[in-house]
Amino acid sequence: MAETMTFGQKSLNQQGYDYSPEDLRKLDWGLRFTPMLCMFGAIYGLYIQQPYLHFALAALGILPFWFPAWHPLDMFYNAILRHVVRGVKLPPNPLPRRIACLMGGSMNIGIGFGFLYGNVTLAYVFGAILIPLQIIVISTHFCVASWMYEGLVKLVGRWDRQISSEEARRLVGEGAVLVDVRGPDEFARGHLSDAVNVPLDEIEQHLDTFRDQNTVLYCQSGMRCQSAVQVLKRNDIDQAFILGAMAKWEEGS
Repeated sequence: MAETMTFGQKSLNQQGYDYSPEDLRKLDWGLRFTPMLCMFGAIYGLYIQQPYLHFALAALGILPFWFPAWHPLDMFYNAILRHVVRGVKLPPNPLPRRIACLMGGSMNIGIGFGFLYGNVTLAYVFGAILIPLQIIVISTHFCVASWMYEGLVKLVGRWDRQISSEEARRLVGEGAVLVDVRGPDEFARGHLSDAVNVPLDEIEQHLDTFRDQNTVLYCQSGMRCQSAVQVLKRNDIDQAFILGAMAKWEEGS
């Protein structure tokens, strides 16, 4: 039976961390480190009204948007702190979390310019928005920016419908290929019977697997399936169906 996910784990899924509950438990505290330091930095910057500290924090937030694995605080945690606290290595920042970093960086820019040009009220308005959002994500992992991103993607039609486990079983029974788009290590730890592994970042190298035949995609939570379908659509392949979370397969058994 599939393990029930906590609210925090579901929120991490929404941030793009499409991992099992066990893996998310290992990442739980490590993923709080960077936003916690950024929050303390922002609070201190608001207290001393230092615009250039906020510009530096903005740079920290904007950098991982373009370079997912290069957040300096994540790199510090991976290189040094995780060995002290015996934590696991943090993965590169997924797109929804990177968008949240970008939004946080933009608010720090607003605070910085507010102080730089003497508009203290504007600076504190941005601070009054930023700090509570950071407290929420640190304490619960719920990220308002990631939630908004998911809603926007659905609104503009870039979020494909998931099929039921019954539909998935019928398609597979009729010859559709069951494709696991998780990483090889995750696949090796356990996968659905008869599934083939085509990791998300290798899909364009294996387009023949998807061309001219129906496929049913699954991953850990469904996030990577959505990205995989968009890659296939860009390559004029539209016979892929999203089961979503691997645990859904059990619902039809």
